[in-house]
Amino acid sequence: MPQVEYSVDFIDGVWKVGLNGRRFGPYSSLDTAVVAASGAARKAEAQGYEVSIQINTPEDAPTEAPAEDRDVA
Repeated sequence: MPQVEYSVDFIDGVWKVGLNGRRFGPYSSLDTAVVAASGAARKAEAQGYEVSIQINTPEDAPTEAPAEDRDVA
């Protein structure tokens, strides 16, 4: 079975999703990047790929979206 590996990385101050040496994004938070990677992974699985997602979170990376990007209740 062919394999596909996605990564979620904090690069140059933004979250990005990686696949085969290419980067997609930017995403405003770790959560939104993980959701994007998970959605792409589900599609790849449906096409018969074995999928993994690696999340790379440096200690100084924010995990939440900036206040101006979040919905206010």
